[in-house]
Amino acid sequence: MGKVLIWIVIVFAVLFVLRLVNAQKAKRRHDQRANAPTQTMVRCVHCGVFVPRADAKPGPAGLTCGDPACLSR
Repeated sequence: MGKVLIWIVIVFAVLFVLRLVNAQKAKRRHDQRANAPTQTMVRCVHCGVFVPRADAKPGPAGLTCGDPACLSR
């Protein structure tokens, strides 16, 4: 009976350690996402697709998504 209790305690201790490690990784990922720079999204004037401002192409009517059909309008 004593050996069974020792094994149960060992299993719970391992599970507890794994949970702590996983929580630290999740917190680190969350902090990295929070500190990541955000990009401004703009809408294509022709098709309505949202693209990052850095990827948008200027067209005759305004910013477009870069699709050749939208650029030529």
